[in-house]
Formats: sequence, C-alpha cells, structure tokens
Amino acid sequence: MMKEMKYEVVSLPARRVTGIAVRTSNEAPDCGQKIGSLWQRYWKDGVREALHAGENAVCYGLYTQYHRDDLSYLAVVGCESDTCPDGCVTVDIPAGQYAKFTYTGQMAGVGAMWQQIWNTRMPRAYTVDFEEYTAMDAQGNGTVHIYVALADVCQSCGMPMTRPEDYGTERDGKPSKAYCCYCRKDGAFVQDCTMEEMIEGCLTYAPEMYGDLDAARAQMQAYFPTLERWKQH
Repeated sequence: MMKEMKYEVVSLPARRVTGIAVRTSNEAPDCGQKIGSLWQRYWKDGVREALHAGENAVCYGLYTQYHRDDLSYLAVVGCESDTCPDGCVTVDIPAGQYAKFTYTGQMAGVGAMWQQIWNTRMPRAYTVDFEEYTAMDAQGNGTVHIYVALADVCQSCGMPMTRPEDYGTERDGKPSKAYCCYCRKDGAFVQDCTMEEMIEGCLTYAPEMYGDLDAARAQMQAYFPTLERWKQH
C-alpha cells in the first residue's frame, strides 16, 4: 500500500494562467505523452515567447475541469500573461486553501509524486490543482511546489462540500459557510444529537466507505472534536 504524504495547508490569492491545453485522464495510456507534449511545445515550439513570458517567469502545470465520472481533466501548461494567443486558454486559479507539497529533484519525477498525492486522503475541491516551477537548472533539476485545492469541510459531520448544493442554509436562506445540507437547514441543525451519535450516524449512512469500521470510528473520535460544532464537547 502506497504511503500517504504529509502536506502543509496554505491560503493562496487568486491568479490567472494562460497556456496550451489537452484533455486526458490518469487512466489514459497516452496520458504521459499528452502532458509531455504540452511541455515540449511550451519550451521549444514558441509558446513561451508568444505569451511574452520573461526569462525568470514562473511556469505552471495546471489540472482543472475535472469530470466526476472518470476523473478526466484539462491539463494546461503556461504562465501568467497579459495576452492569450490563438490556440491558448486562460484559467483562473481561485483564491482559497490548498494542500502544499514540495518536490526537489528531476522534473521527470513529478509524475511519481502525483501518484502519491492521488493516494493521500484530503478533502479535495477538484477546482484547479497546479504545479509551480520557479527555477530549473540545465539538467532539469529544481524545486517544484504542488498545490491541491481543498474543499470546505462541514463543521458538523466532516463532509467535503464541493458543489453549491452541498451547502446547508442559514436563517436568511443564504448558503451556510460552515455546514452541509445534511446538517444545517434554515439556520438550525437538522440532527439534535451528540458527537458520538453523529459519528455512529456517519458510519451507518455509508458503511461501504470504510474497510475497517472500528478504525474509522477511532479516527472520527479523534477528528470530530476539531470541528466547530463539537469543540465545546
């Protein structure tokens, strides 16, 4: 079993990246070839110059427009630019919280890093994930920062909220910033329960999600007291 990676949670400002794109998925046999071709075109086929990227401009590898059924995505290679030449796309990276991973070594090793990231449990938002390349030497060595967008987490049951309909509502009818649709409605909690009852309810609702119910229960008992609703309990 692949070991999960540790990460740092950071808050990032919004930014806009323009570049060339291709749609693929991790399961596609030509995935590596497609993404590698984007980098080839960016560095050697004039794309970087067309974007008016300076000599020390940060370049990005972006992954966005995920499809939930097959987790295919749009891969983009580019930089921050004031122009969008023909054949390029512009992607807005939203401000928010991201899981930050750092890789140092050969650029060719970034793919293996992503394999570990995909196997690391975290509340992913699946909006825009990206690699940030600030400096590489002539041999292709350097440090790459990888940022994975994190979803808001319900402060009652711990469910990641990735879609507008996942959010509960407050008394004024507006979406709750802290609670999901299963826990909050019209400014009140849907379930009048204790933390222990909430944990058992979560385990009962979708037992197929947990290979070991006792281990999952122990993890929840450690995690739930960090959620806003249960901090006083």
